Amino acid sequence: MQPSCWTRWSVYEYMKRRFVCTGQVPDETELLEELPNIDRSELSEGMAEFRLILGDWPIAGSVLSCSYDA
Repeated sequence: MQPSCWTRWSVYEYMKRRFVCTGQVPDETELLEELPNIDRSELSEGMAEFRLILGDWPIAGSVLSCSYDA
């Protein structure tokens, strides 16, 4: 099996972008679909890093969007 090019930082960046754009935190299933062949330890570390940064951010009721109104 060829080593994966995905790292914990790939996981963190994907989770951050998804959260900023949608207000939703992706689950492990979504991450495995988006980052195929990632090492499970890298996946776990990336998820942990995101949760550490996210902290107690108030997800419910937050208004987040990547679109801009012109």
